[in-house]
Amino acid sequence: MKGIRMHSGLNLASRLLAVALAGLLAIQAVSADEHVSAPVTQTATATADTQIGTAAALLSHGRWEAAFAILSPLAARDPRAGDLLFETGMVSLGLAHRPRITEAERDAFLDVSIAAFRAILAANPELIRVRLELARAFFLKRQDGLARRQFERVLAGDVPAPVVANVNRFLAEIRARRRWSAYGGIGLAPDTNIGAAPAQTAQLVDTPFGRLPFTPDEKPTSGVGVALWGGWEYQQPLGERTRLRFGGNISRRDYEGSRFDRMALGAHVGPRWLIAPGTEASLLAQSSRHWSGSSVSHDELGLRVEGRQNLGRRTLLSFNGSWRERSWQGQPDRDGPITSLGFGVRYQVTPVTVLNASMFGERDRPEQPTRRNKSYGLNLGVSRDLPRGFTVGLDGSVNWTRYDEIGFSTTDGGLREDRTSGLSVNLTKRDLTIGGFSPRLTLGHTVRDSNAVFQDYERTYGEINFVRQF
Repeated sequence: MKGIRMHSGLNLASRLLAVALAGLLAIQAVSADEHVSAPVTQTATATADTQIGTAAALLSHGRWEAAFAILSPLAARDPRAGDLLFETGMVSLGLAHRPRITEAERDAFLDVSIAAFRAILAANPELIRVRLELARAFFLKRQDGLARRQFERVLAGDVPAPVVANVNRFLAEIRARRRWSAYGGIGLAPDTNIGAAPAQTAQLVDTPFGRLPFTPDEKPTSGVGVALWGGWEYQQPLGERTRLRFGGNISRRDYEGSRFDRMALGAHVGPRWLIAPGTEASLLAQSSRHWSGSSVSHDELGLRVEGRQNLGRRTLLSFNGSWRERSWQGQPDRDGPITSLGFGVRYQVTPVTVLNASMFGERDRPEQPTRRNKSYGLNLGVSRDLPRGFTVGLDGSVNWTRYDEIGFSTTDGGLREDRTSGLSVNLTKRDLTIGGFSPRLTLGHTVRDSNAVFQDYERTYGEINFVRQF
């Protein structure tokens, strides 16, 4: 029955949209009947005038998907195509406000509006007015995560004070009404060193019998894995400024055989406090189980605190800290507490460019003294929306780890120290969706340098993912 209602909603949307646009489409020297009967694929070699005329005729008959297929590639080089998309988006957004329409009909109108605005931003991502209307459409469809992201980008532009105030009202309502949220993705993950095996093929090690050569047990193994991840959360209001959060997450990575397979399941629950506009904090109890190969490797149980603070229109500060007790299966010497602290900042330079930076520190205290260590690290990233629907990102990281006691053979006879650095680049085709998921290509390289014997490694990896935030 739901599918039938949605189908009827789409039909009504097409009819009402056709009626509403009929008076707006005034393209000279275009015969509607002639263009509607012509296959859309025949317009590939037509002039821009003919293509726009064909799209206008299709819109007047409610065939917006076919019209958008023509207009989207043209929007980057012909402003008339962008104007026609924008007008269609605004008309359908207005129709979504009509009284006494069903939810399915309203969503159908909003789908048309969102598709139109996305097509324009794919061609020209710096159009703030279009981004504002896209945010409104997401808001009306209650896709609050996407709406918030677009509203925050609008605030990074040169917008007048009344628009700022209006956007802040939208953001406050999103913050107050948030209930369900979810994320997910799936992809292929080629890797030159799946198990992070040492890069050395042989090493001289000091022994009571002198310096003797040794070779590592593991050698780098390449392969292509399948990665899957996702999570959900629901927030139940407990008062005007208090919510109860509970949710779960899953991640899995499979390679040929089972030796390098990894999986994790997690859950969390706890309160969220809306302290002030732009300020919030959460305290969560969390638990997780982890698998290595086909067997359970360890469990974790603990607490996590999170906080966010907006500083002006462009800057978001974040904080997180956790304490968790890790219990290993059959390896009690590795059991023990882990504490961590992290700080981050996101700066929206422009509506299309964002900078991210974060730092963290972690203390691992297992039962076995030689495994105890502390680590800290820094991550920097930048991403930018480009024309033609592409988003490119660059991320770099460096982490340091130092062990408390000598438990490893080291090249200098001192305590073990590791430095791990990584660099990755990713490319997302944000205007291409398959079932709501967009493709993202990531390429990266990681190197660990250590003074411990057989602990150096390097790996080059890639991921072809389909991701969605909904």
